[in-house]
Amino acid sequence: MKNYLWIGACLWCLLMTAQQEENSLLWKITGNGLEKPSYLYGTMHVSKKVAFRLDDVFYKALNESDAIALESDPTFWMGEYYEEEKNDPKNLTRGGYDDDFYEGMFKLGHPEPQLVRYSLRLGDEALNGFLYRKSNGGDNFEEETYLDLFIYQAGKKNNKPIISLEDFKESQYLTTVAGNSEPKKEVDKWLQERLENKNRYTLMEDVYRDRNISLLDSIGQATDTEYYREYMLYKRNQNMVDELIKSMGDKSIFAGVGAAHLPGEKGMIHLLEKEGYTVVPYTSEQTEYASAQKELLDDTFVAPTLSRKRTDDDFISIESFDELRGFSASNQTFIMVPEMTNGAYLMMYRINTFPYLPITPEETEEINLEYIENFLYEDIPGEIVSKEKITSPYPGFDILNKTKKGDYQRYRIYETPLELLIIKLGGKQGYVKQYGDSIFNTLEIKQVTTGMEEFNSPNKGFKVIFPKYRTATNVSLAGKKLLQGKSDGITYFLQETVVNSTNYIEDDKFEAQFIVEEFAQNQKLQLKDGYLSKNPYQSYTALAQDTINNTAMYLHSVMRNNKYYLLGATTTDKKTADAYFNSLEFNTPKYEKFETVVDTALYFTVKSPVDAPYRKSNSYDRPKAHESLEKSTTYYTPANEFIRVKMEKFHDLQMYKDAQEMWEDYNNDLADNYSFEELGATLKDSITSQNNDLYTYSRTYTDSSSAKILKYKNIYYKGRIYEIKTVYDTIQEPSEFISNFFETFTPKDTLLGKDVFVDKVDIFFNAVKSRDTLAFVSNELLRFNKKHIDQLIEWIPTVKADEKNFKSERNDAIKQLMALQEEDDRVLPFIEYLYELSYDQPDVQSLILNELMRTETRKGQKILLGLLEKDLPLSTSYQDNFLRRNDRNLVLRKELFPELFKYASISEYKEPVYELLAKLKDSGLMKVKQYKRYRDQIITDGKIDIKRNLSASSSYGSTSNLLPYAKLIFPFREERNAKIFFEKLIKSKNDKVLSYYYLELLKNNESIPAELEEYKNTDADFEAVIIRKGARYGVKPYNNLNDQEIARATLLGRINIEKKKDSMFFLKKEIIKTDLDEEVSVYFFKLIKENTYKDKEYVMYAAYLPEKDREYKTETYDESSSNGISITPTRDEEDIINKVTKKLKHLTRGRVPRIGGRY
Repeated sequence: MKNYLWIGACLWCLLMTAQQEENSLLWKITGNGLEKPSYLYGTMHVSKKVAFRLDDVFYKALNESDAIALESDPTFWMGEYYEEEKNDPKNLTRGGYDDDFYEGMFKLGHPEPQLVRYSLRLGDEALNGFLYRKSNGGDNFEEETYLDLFIYQAGKKNNKPIISLEDFKESQYLTTVAGNSEPKKEVDKWLQERLENKNRYTLMEDVYRDRNISLLDSIGQATDTEYYREYMLYKRNQNMVDELIKSMGDKSIFAGVGAAHLPGEKGMIHLLEKEGYTVVPYTSEQTEYASAQKELLDDTFVAPTLSRKRTDDDFISIESFDELRGFSASNQTFIMVPEMTNGAYLMMYRINTFPYLPITPEETEEINLEYIENFLYEDIPGEIVSKEKITSPYPGFDILNKTKKGDYQRYRIYETPLELLIIKLGGKQGYVKQYGDSIFNTLEIKQVTTGMEEFNSPNKGFKVIFPKYRTATNVSLAGKKLLQGKSDGITYFLQETVVNSTNYIEDDKFEAQFIVEEFAQNQKLQLKDGYLSKNPYQSYTALAQDTINNTAMYLHSVMRNNKYYLLGATTTDKKTADAYFNSLEFNTPKYEKFETVVDTALYFTVKSPVDAPYRKSNSYDRPKAHESLEKSTTYYTPANEFIRVKMEKFHDLQMYKDAQEMWEDYNNDLADNYSFEELGATLKDSITSQNNDLYTYSRTYTDSSSAKILKYKNIYYKGRIYEIKTVYDTIQEPSEFISNFFETFTPKDTLLGKDVFVDKVDIFFNAVKSRDTLAFVSNELLRFNKKHIDQLIEWIPTVKADEKNFKSERNDAIKQLMALQEEDDRVLPFIEYLYELSYDQPDVQSLILNELMRTETRKGQKILLGLLEKDLPLSTSYQDNFLRRNDRNLVLRKELFPELFKYASISEYKEPVYELLAKLKDSGLMKVKQYKRYRDQIITDGKIDIKRNLSASSSYGSTSNLLPYAKLIFPFREERNAKIFFEKLIKSKNDKVLSYYYLELLKNNESIPAELEEYKNTDADFEAVIIRKGARYGVKPYNNLNDQEIARATLLGRINIEKKKDSMFFLKKEIIKTDLDEEVSVYFFKLIKENTYKDKEYVMYAAYLPEKDREYKTETYDESSSNGISITPTRDEEDIINKVTKKLKHLTRGRVPRIGGRY
């Protein structure tokens, strides 16, 4: 239930305002020309008994009043809720890209038995927020409704008018602003002390029980900021007082509002007094009079006000309390109509049965009236008083039942040609027996007819020739829409679903065909005679046959911007099917009116036919005011158009040189999230502009294989940047919704952040001096230039080794300062000074060395070698070593030798020096003779590291990289010292380095040491490494090596296998042609892992594309992850192989999920 139904509920309503009012919740208003007294009561929006400790005067005031005033009129709540919900997409049946995206997109299926039974059992829980507000298990400690609705019902049952003290939209705006505000940093100390001995809810109940509204006000001040109270209370208080004054005069008004609105300087009591009214507590004892009055109200029913209402597809009409508003999910529709006056309700469940779809082997139950009848005893609440079979307008049941509480309910259950329809009427005590006939006797359900007519979708987005006898699911709301109809023995259906993706464009031809194939496979149908066409949108048509039941249907898909369509007709007559498919026409959606919408959460205005989406506030993890902040939302329309909006408020220290740098930085961030080129979209055009403080960057992305266009627009304004984006197509112009939104989008002139084009270096240094948290975590935000050099030189050395707060900021400053070395002669002398100064800060020294390496100049390397002569930073961090992070320019790096050899004896430098030397040797830049004189040092260091590795392996310590040693020492393998090294190396059992040694010996036609050969023959992992690497480098460890063995070795490298326990068997090889017309070879294996309770079985696979320049396939096209895909009782080897084969065919498609270990 949305927050507006609970505004101020329980806690929020009780947490507010100041000044010492007397202990009372009921206040009498007189004077200032009033002919009759009026009354103001502070409520709790709950049904707990503590809220119903009502004195005699409460009922006397209620009875004496001429009208009832509440914060809002409950009569209209369901309508407001529906308006709020209707543009939030419903009935979607697919997951994300990691799930079976296309399979779920148009998925239809017979209803699950448990869904039908649940629909029978479901009571008034869905209406709890409207009618009762009860908690689970609290029935014996609660009244039958909450106090606000009790007051409303008291008025309605006595024929008194109801007055809303607030405009719904304005109230929602104010509460949303309050909810999105920054929370109070800390609850006041006095309240913290109280809460140590009593939890907040108990404290609030005590306050309400004692009617101590002054304490209530103090708690509010202690809990919330003044900004929050301004919007949650003060502005609303004034609005409600203004409306109350308009309503009073010659009428007595009983006003019930949340108790938090009463006390304080800006509370409703004082505001009324300021207007000249006398407001005094109105109290008395609670006697039997109060109890009798409450009992009388509880037991009184008034005849409901009924009028003819219809479902949005005109299939059902009935005399109802209110509109028949439907909410859809999983291709079913749920309608709930509360009757607020008597606490009753009317509910409808429309369950699509899809009788024209094949029954799959997994479906053991046919869902019909016979099935339902079998469970009525179990699923109808309480006792079935009567059950009557009915035949008109469709076969079904009329059931009267009585719950354990003594409340009567009534059901009508029908089976129509396309749906199961469950209609339920509920109410307290004998309400249903008294008024049930006046409702059910008016029920009308569309009769079966024949013939076709033009159907126009709401908002005129499409039209189609469709049966007159039809049902519709979610047709008026955003989300997946479903039409079904019957005429002359043929069933027709049409589905519209949405793909609201703004970062990917797929081939329209592929999607059109694949959607039909997925739907057919899901229904166990065989496709034939399929073909692509374009008129004007890409489509695919095929005949789908059920060979078991000897039935068939034609299927037809259409790709249109973000909306995808699937049509079906249960006929083998192509002419009939084509006439239906070709009747589908598209128009630009039409909307009734465009109004200026104010988005209070993202701070902008726009012309739109739909309101800003409602957002629940979240007070957790909100950033500080100076920090960056990101919010996003999506505007949807009932015609399934959408626009995504994201707002980022920059950190207050963010700086950009100019707009071009800002847009470049933005594009880089965008590329980090996803590459449009990789995801099937290319930039078509881009435009930047500036109008005073407003900067815009507009662009579109397209792809030659699709009609879709991705439309983006970024707007920068005073410290914040917006991104708005959507999808349309090349065939029709953007709709009025899209055009208006992009053209009228205007940031509000609200000061949120600081201008990013202003120099903020002085602000930063001032914050540093005052230890302001503004300066924390500000690295990479500032843009230092030549004029800041003096400030940087002064500040950087002041950051001490034990000072954590500014380390990242200092490091960023050093990087930016070093980037200025060519512009100013002061930089390099200072950097050399800083290096020597930072003896106790190796991270600073490493940073300086790293930045010197990044200059990629001989000058930088020369300075670096000079600094190393002075001092060496020692760090055990792999990332801190400047040699490992800067090895791209090996030609330049060669010039670091032989000077670097002198540091190889130092443990922190040994690995990176030898790794760099090995890379130079591998690249051919360093000849063996150039480092030959150092071979004894290298061999000695290698032996020591082997011993360290053996020791670390036995104690689970960290191991060093032995591969550089093997590469550097291998040319000297015939020398005595080197032979000893390799003998010891074999004992390391390090597969990575031993596989190199093994294959190098083979490559040079040299014999393999017996111990190494034995290791290969007894260790499956090592053998697999040799096979994989041998295939990659063209070295055969076996004469009969083939692709199957390479695939097996590849998969063995992904798992831990125990040779004596586990086993792997080859299953089969498949040749697959991908949709890019490439042949892929797939090798399937079965892995059996021994388990104490039951062996576990998996299917593993490795797939390869042909490699023209290699004898063997070495790079996998795709492969299973981990142990592969598990075999289960419902999923055998063949099922898995078929699934893998299908997915590999479309592996390059972004919306076809990868297989890996998932299924």
